[in-house]
This record gives sequence, C-alpha cells and structure tokens, in this order.
Amino acid sequence: MRYGILAVTVLTWAAPLVSEEKDGTVATAVYANIGNGYQRVKAKDGSYKPEYYALSNGGRIYGTISDITVDRVTYPEVTKIAMELLAQQNYHYAKSKEQAKLLLVLNWGGTLAPNGMHQQLNIASARIAMRTLQILEDDARTVVAPTYVGEDVGKNTTEGRGRSIQWATNEEVAVTYGAATVESGFLRGLVDDRVRDQLNEQNARVLGYLDDLADSNDIRRWAGGGDRYNDLITDVEECRYYIVVSAYDFPELLKTQKKKLLWQTRVSVRSPGNAFDESVAAMLKSASAYFGQNSGKLVRGEETKGTVELGELKYLGEAKAPEKTPAKEKK
Repeated sequence: MRYGILAVTVLTWAAPLVSEEKDGTVATAVYANIGNGYQRVKAKDGSYKPEYYALSNGGRIYGTISDITVDRVTYPEVTKIAMELLAQQNYHYAKSKEQAKLLLVLNWGGTLAPNGMHQQLNIASARIAMRTLQILEDDARTVVAPTYVGEDVGKNTTEGRGRSIQWATNEEVAVTYGAATVESGFLRGLVDDRVRDQLNEQNARVLGYLDDLADSNDIRRWAGGGDRYNDLITDVEECRYYIVVSAYDFPELLKTQKKKLLWQTRVSVRSPGNAFDESVAAMLKSASAYFGQNSGKLVRGEETKGTVELGELKYLGEAKAPEKTPAKEKK
C-alpha cells in the first residue's frame, strides 16, 4: 500500500457525532512500545521538541469486527480527537509531505470472542455420549455370551478388540458406534480448544496483552501469585473495542516503500456495557499519555485504582477507660 499523497490530504470535519459522555470513566487497557532506535528529543525547558506527522486510515485489523457503534464513528471524527491529543504531546500535523517525519496509521474496531456456548454444547453432547456408551456396554455384557472365561464383551468391543463388524451382534455394533460417537465428541472438544487458543492469540496481539500473558503464565498461577493471568485471559476472551496508533518512518516509506515501525500505542475497553462512539474519546485520552513512549507493561484501568496496604502491626497497650466528668450542679 502506498501512503504518500493520501497521507497528507487536508482533513475537514462536519459537526462531530462522537459522544464524550464517558470521558474519564471507562476502564481502559493501554500498551505502548517504541522500536528501531526511536527516541524523543527534549528541548532546554524539558519539553519534547515538536515532531510532524501525516495521517492514514488503517481501517480494521484483519480478523477483527465492527458493530453499529463502531460504524457510527467516522475517520475524520477519530482523527479530530487524536490530533488534539497528539498536539498536547507536541506532535503536530504536517503542512507538507517534506515536513512530515512520521506516518500515523489509525486502526479501530472490535475483537471477536470465542463462542463459549458452542463449546459448552459440545461438552454436554460428549457427556451424554459417554453415558449412552456405558448403557450399551452393560447391555452387551448382559446379552452377548463371552467366548472365554473372564471376557468383558462391552469393554473389548469399545476398545476395538471385539469381533469384526460383519460377525458382531446388534449389541456389539451399538457399542462400536457408541464408542465412535464419544471419540467424535472428544475431537470436537479439541477443535474447540484449538479455535479458542487461536482467537485468544489473535486478540492478545491486537490488544497488546501478549507479553503480559506470557509473563504471568508461570508457577505463580498455582502458588498463590494472584489471579493476574486469569484476569488477562478473561479480558482477551471477551469482546473489546480497540484503537491502535502506529507511527512509521515517513521518509523511509517514501524512499523504499518499506514500513519501519517507530512506536505504537494500543488501547482497548470491554464491549459489554460500553459503546464505541461513547468511549472513543476516553480511550484516546488514556492512550495519549503513552504516544511515542514505552509503557513497559500493560496498563489496565482495573489495576490502577487505589489500594489499602497494612503496614507492620504494633501493640500500643491497653486502652484506658475515659475519666468521668463531674456533672454540673443545677442552679
């Protein structure tokens, strides 16, 4: 894809449709990183020197979805909010192609959650098949006479050590097909787990959860290290709205047509209970503090709330009863 001319097109806006009602009240998750030697330069007063960028609409990331609240938000509306917040970090929209040193690509949409109901139905079906197989095995033991002392007709048939199908009794055929049904149920369960894992990995990449999931997936999960891994998996397996701001080396792109990623900031909120058009301003506001920065880890709104910590307890002695104050005499 070529960004050159389109990236520096002058943007105009109509009256914004994006609501800011939830600004500051949405629990966001932000992950930001820098690379390829990128580093902001500071001026003498400690502020960052201005950098100039071009803009491009990246659309939805492959494998993600949208809903009506996502579709209501237009690219000019997103860029208007983003540009105001970028300016606060001393990133400014370039007036010409030559002035632009960065190409900022905006992506937004929603993640696709695993179908938990489908998985539960397959598990229930497998359980029913196992109970049915047990009944068929019991029938085979009762009806079919063993050919040698100690033969378990039902078990042997289930394990494939019974008679060939053309010589088998009706009961043995029923056991054979019952065992095949159970095996099919287990295979469907394995497929469900595989699809779930693939969706989780895709979502974790889009949302910026991958590194933190890998870091928390260790012995701490089983040794009282907290529920961070389970909390992260719960986020990943739930539909979430996301916005990704990616900064590429614009001169390098124009010269070689190769995208050199300099920094990237990802922000997301859970979809249930939220609407994208009402949350987009708050999402970008949370992300703006990390534009061009390295967050170091996933910054989850749920984990940044205040906590109470008890220090070392000290015994101060027994509390004394308060002295009684003499009653005033009535005049």
